[in-house]
Amino acid sequence: MTWRRFMPASALVLAIRLGGAGGGFLIQLILARLLAPEALGTFFSATSLAAVLALLAAWGYPNLAPRFISRYRERNYPWLVSGFLRHAARDTAITSLFAGLAVIAIACFWPDATADNRIAFMMAGLAVPMLALLTLNAATAGAVRAFALSYVPESLARPLLFLGALGLLIVLKEPLTVEFALAVFFGVTAVIALGQFLILRQILDLGPGRRPPRLARVWRAEALPLVIVALFTALFADLDILMVTPFLHGADVAAFGIALKLALLVGFGVQVAHMIAAPDLADAHARRALDAAGTALRRATIFPVLLTGAATLACLAGGQYALALFHPDFVSAKWALTILVFCQFLRALAGPSVQLLTIIGAQRLNALLCCVALAMLAAGNTLLTPAYGVTGAAIAVALSWSVWLVLTGIMLHHRARLRSDLAFVGFRSRPAALAPAE
Repeated sequence: MTWRRFMPASALVLAIRLGGAGGGFLIQLILARLLAPEALGTFFSATSLAAVLALLAAWGYPNLAPRFISRYRERNYPWLVSGFLRHAARDTAITSLFAGLAVIAIACFWPDATADNRIAFMMAGLAVPMLALLTLNAATAGAVRAFALSYVPESLARPLLFLGALGLLIVLKEPLTVEFALAVFFGVTAVIALGQFLILRQILDLGPGRRPPRLARVWRAEALPLVIVALFTALFADLDILMVTPFLHGADVAAFGIALKLALLVGFGVQVAHMIAAPDLADAHARRALDAAGTALRRATIFPVLLTGAATLACLAGGQYALALFHPDFVSAKWALTILVFCQFLRALAGPSVQLLTIIGAQRLNALLCCVALAMLAAGNTLLTPAYGVTGAAIAVALSWSVWLVLTGIMLHHRARLRSDLAFVGFRSRPAALAPAE
């Protein structure tokens, strides 16, 4: 893909995300204004639980899709593309149904739970299968370069529809409860997931496909380690909110959730650049046309560094004003917001090292590194959050991400003699090639 083709794709996805970010910003603002801080904390906890379980139920297949779809399309094996996707959908459907039912059962019988919390988490259980479907289909659409279908439903349509429902509630001057907010949010998600599924089925026009037992074992074995990778990269906010919930009051959970979600909106610019480059890197690896990887790496590194660097300076200068829009009590989270946005800058400096480890087949190594980072995050939250509140939680994130990014860069160089950090790809005329396709 040339710069000329890459930039329209990047611009399209970035425009979609900016529209969705604008809608998401207004949603967080309206929820913070209409819900008490404790109720907002419950909303964040329930939606985070549903998202985390949905990603677990997807087995890591969304992260694996670019690798195998590129390989089978390059070798002209459409029956294996179909087989892989049907296998992934079947595993995801079964696991997500069991996970959702487990959450509902626990919510029903959990002692000391309030009625509001019980209902909220039962709704979260019902939402797990449709969120898992949305996750898998978005990744599949991205792997075949249907970027609009990958990003529009979840990143733009869902926040705008939810925003419209909240706006109607304001016009009608009806009070907002956490149960109603969750019902609308998950209802919109169900409609979006179904629509995306139907459109994607038309685009792919899959035949019956084949699912040889040997390949099915390979797919499952390679997908499982990527669950940890996906949790740490795609759903970091939801996972961390669940981690800090035992150590913070409901209002502090809401303040930290707002700061983390704002930081990850900035970080989405990094994610977009990495995800758009992933199919090109996977194709280069499959074709053994490895000299093209250097240009793709530069595209995926330089722009995110500029974006996140500017955002870090903006938060340092005026982050308290952005937080005050949500609630006056959230101003105290300014330093947490600045630290969390700086973490996105570190991620941009490191380049798409996580995606490259997946592409070269180092799934287990990738998962091990994420496990180390998650252990650091859990330890940091346990030690720092009770003592320093939301700032301590942000410091725990910074420590975890620093260890993760450094170790990932070291392992990428060790396995493939490749670096993806800015210092290398930005100033070297001919970056090293990827390892040959396995």
